[in-house]
Parts: sequence; structure tokens; C-alpha cells
Amino acid sequence: TSPDWQAVLRLGVPGLLQRILDERAARQAEGILTADQAVFYASAQIVYEATLGLLRRMAAEAEVKTSQSARLTHVARNLRALTERAPETLPEAIQLMILFWQLQEWVEGERVRSLGGLDRLLEPFYRDDLARNRYTREQEKEFIQYFLFKIFARKTPFNQPFYLGGLLPDGTDAITDMSWLILETYDELEIFDPKIHIRVHPDSPDMFLKRALDCIRRGNSSIVFINDTVAIEALCRQYAQEAEAREYVPIGCYEPSVMGLEVPCTGTAGVNMAKAFELALNQGRDPLTGQQVGPVTAPLEKIQTFDQFISVVKEHLRDMIRQAIGIVVKYEQHYLEINPSPLFSGTLEACVRQGQDAYAGGARYNNSSVNCACIASLVDSLLALGKIVYDDRIMSLYALRELLAQNWSGQEMLRLQMRQYPEKYGNNRPKPDLLAAELATYAADLINGQPNGRGGVFKAGMISIDHYHVYGMKMGATPDGRRAHEPLSKNFSAMTAMDRAGVTALIDSVTKIDHSLFPNGSVLDILLHPSAVQGTEGLDKLLALIRTYFAQGGFSIHGNVFDAQTLVNAQKNPEQYAALQVRVCGWNVYFVNLSKPEQDEFIRQARHAAV
Repeated sequence: TSPDWQAVLRLGVPGLLQRILDERAARQAEGILTADQAVFYASAQIVYEATLGLLRRMAAEAEVKTSQSARLTHVARNLRALTERAPETLPEAIQLMILFWQLQEWVEGERVRSLGGLDRLLEPFYRDDLARNRYTREQEKEFIQYFLFKIFARKTPFNQPFYLGGLLPDGTDAITDMSWLILETYDELEIFDPKIHIRVHPDSPDMFLKRALDCIRRGNSSIVFINDTVAIEALCRQYAQEAEAREYVPIGCYEPSVMGLEVPCTGTAGVNMAKAFELALNQGRDPLTGQQVGPVTAPLEKIQTFDQFISVVKEHLRDMIRQAIGIVVKYEQHYLEINPSPLFSGTLEACVRQGQDAYAGGARYNNSSVNCACIASLVDSLLALGKIVYDDRIMSLYALRELLAQNWSGQEMLRLQMRQYPEKYGNNRPKPDLLAAELATYAADLINGQPNGRGGVFKAGMISIDHYHVYGMKMGATPDGRRAHEPLSKNFSAMTAMDRAGVTALIDSVTKIDHSLFPNGSVLDILLHPSAVQGTEGLDKLLALIRTYFAQGGFSIHGNVFDAQTLVNAQKNPEQYAALQVRVCGWNVYFVNLSKPEQDEFIRQARHAAV
């Protein structure tokens, strides 16, 4: 979730409380206040009055200690002001944001998966401070340093996001001096939390994008670029109006949600697409556990053609998605009992107008998600099976199933041949890329628009995050040459080291899929060698890569720039590389804190990037 930060800063705590009281009074006067609405308004009143009480106690404590520090005098003044009105200065605004973030995240218990568009939110306060000579630019920069480092110190799981740039509701660009100030400050702090989403459109300033890309190539890589054109189209295709969609906020890793209008629930379910292949080969039985987890589909001797096998895979994919949606819908019926959210709901105008909690369907858009994953593993496995069984007739489906159950035992030469088989997703080859597009569209059509349990709809995503490790651990060997329990493919990316034609071919493959079919987001991971991005020319190449990917319809892109030897050294001597950060998926971590298998996977990727 993300609260309506615009409302928080526009109204302040007193204004949010007054809006709640006014709406309740209006309903009482009209005689239309229901019992459930009365409970909602009473709960929200208690929470917001308690928040005001906390502000007063904090202000009083700071006022007692003003003699100890000039800084505390400043803090006391800000806190006292926030007990009486909405923020008017930059330090007041960030003080309120810090407080509200901590209360929602750590007290009420909803993850605040975005601080919103910090530049567009804070620019009016910054501009007014400078115009009235309250503070200098350097002083404002110090406030931003405090704000960002305060968040870093909290160590939020998966990092705390905010975004910069993008289109404003009127279609103009949002980059301002505040955007630059935030990015400059962030880079100087050399932190990876919070993390930055940078919204990009065709008129986004190249210089700003280059500044962000320069951060990444120097190792400060907790940044992802998101394509406004595709994100807005994806939201509008499903439910949003264009002006609303232009105010989308990327939730969590890269999942777009309409600011102030939507409770998106962007991580409610995930589906390992490659598992559908394994179930098709085993008539719905999980070969690792022996459990019947899918429908009993056609016996192998009845599957005479490659197209017939794909049809069976689709049958299992359909069943997996059906099960995922069904589980979420049942669970959603209990959201309000499990996690009522008067603080969060009080920021959403629709919730206050209706007297209804955000988790009871009170927002304008109350959506859910199913995130598909490991599409490259599915495509590569299918085409390898087609080669072995139907094209070259090396063995039957039954024999292949038995070989995979034995983890390629006795057939190492064939396994290596399948590893080298050129028909793999990510190399701009028609056969795998068209199959990927077909399967992605099939999955998206099964998800998008399906009703959820809160009066909204499901949105499809193509996101694995780090689950591709877990998904791989729970799968046997696959015909693409992968051994049992090894990682599967990540997000929209090719299998590790299988994108042999370079990053431009990878982009051409990925963008053959219609990314607007995934309104819950998708991402491409890239890893580049430092030698490829050195100097001015290297920075120009990086920018051209981003621009090309977005011009061809890509949704979002992020990555790492490092060489394999650095990672090997860090693995052997972690104390010497304690500050080395890597982009895991939608967040960054210190490399030395990863598990050995995760470190090994990054080393494999880096070695491949150097080829």
C-alpha cells in the first residue's frame, strides 16, 4: 500500500481528523450513518487523535530540551506546528512523512510500499522556503540528507521505495530542482535504502537520466527505471482514467498503483509458469513430492504432437492460476478482521466519504494480483522437449520424463547439447520469442479483470523477484539442460548465461511481448561489465539502452555493473567488501550478506556478462 501522501501533506493530521469528523457529522445529519460506518469513523477518530497526542508529547519533550541543542529548538517548533496545522515548510513536511511512515509501517502494520513522488510532493515546500528566505539550498539539502538517512537507519525489509520524475496529470514533465537535489543527496550518502524508482517518458531530461545511470555504474545501483508510456497504458486498459494513471505510484519493486485511489495488493499470489511444464509431463503429479497438485491430464502416449503438449501445459497453467485466484478471494474475505487500517484508510478520500475501511473495499479501486514467473524456463524447456521428442526423435516423452526424474544421469552429453541448443529465449530468435509472447498473453488473459474478493479485479504481473531460487528448489530437472533444484529464470530475463547474443538481442526478445498486458508490472534484469560503460561514451550507451528498451515497449529495467573477479574476491574476503551492494531484484543488499548459492548465481551472471 501507499497512503495518499498528497492528502497527508495538504491536510496534515488536524485536517485529516477534521475530514473524518465532518463526514461522520454529515451522515448523521442526513440519517444515513450505518453501524459499520460509525465503527469506522470512531476507529479513525481514535487513531488520529492519538497521533495528535503523540505529536504533542514529542513537541513537549523537544521543548524541554531546547537548551541542550539548537537543533532541538528547530525540531520542537516543527512538531508543535504539526499539532495545529498542515506542514508549510520542507522540514515540517519531512517530519510529518517520517512520523506517518513509522506509524503506518510499525504500529498499524501496513507496509508503506512507497513514499510517493518525493520531488513532486516536496517541491512546493522547497520553492516556498527559498522564496521566503527561510532556508538556503544547502540547508534544504541537509534536511533531505536527514530524511533519507533516517529511512536507511530503519532497515526496512526489501528497502523503502520512492519515485522521481514522470508525467504530471497535465502531461508535462515532473523533473524539478528538487528532483536533482534528492538524487544528488542520495548519491553522496552512498546508501541503498530507500530505493529509487525513476519514471521515464519520451521527454524526460537526458541529463537527469544520465545522472542516475552514473550512480548505477559506480555501484550505487538501488534504482529502477519505469516506462510511463507502458505503465499508464496498462492501467488505463484495466480500470483507470488517463489523468489518474499519470499519478501512478510504483509500489514495492515496480508495481504501478493509482496514488490515493487504489489499494493494489500487488503481491497476493505468484505462479511458477515452468511448473506447468513439469505437471504436464507428469499428469498433474509433482514428481518431487508425489502429490497430485493439478488435474489428471492426458497420458503421455496420447500426446502425439508438440502443439498437443503445449495445450496440456496451458491446461495446467490455467488450473494453477484458477487455484491462486481462488485462494486469494477466500483470504480477502477476512482482510478487515485480520488487519483493519483506520490510519491508512483515513488518507484515502473514498474511504472517508463512504465510511469504509480500505481493506473492506473502501477505496475507489480495490485490486489484487497474480504474478507470473519463470517464463524463459518454460519456453526453453518446451523447445528442448520439442527438439528431443518430436524433431530429432531421440527418445519418447515417457523416456524423457524418466531421464529428468533421474536428473540427467547417464546422459551428460545430451544435457550439454540441450544447454547449447540455440533456440532459447533472449536471443532475438523467432521461435522462442513468439512462444513466449503466446504464453505470456495466455496467462495475462486468464488473470486480468477477474473479480477479486473486495469489489475489485486481479491484475497480472510478470515478476519473480527472488522466488526463482525457491521455485527452482521445488522443481526437478528440465529439458533445457537445467539440473534438479537449480534456479529458474528471473522476471522477464533469459536463463542465466543463455542470452548469448548480447543485451540488445535480449531487449528485442523481451519486447516482443506486450508489456501493457501486465498492469501489476514486469522488469528486465541486466548485468553489464564495467568496461562496457566507461567514460562519456559508456554513459551514452547506457542511456541509449534504456531509451531503446522503452521505445520498443519495455515496462521497467534495472541492473548491476560489476566484474566477476570483484564478486569472487568479496566471497573469499567479505570483510574487505562489506559495502559492496548488488541489485537482487526489486531491492539492493550487501553482497556479503547473500547466501552462498545466491552469490554463486551473481558470479555466473557476471562471468557471462564479460564474454
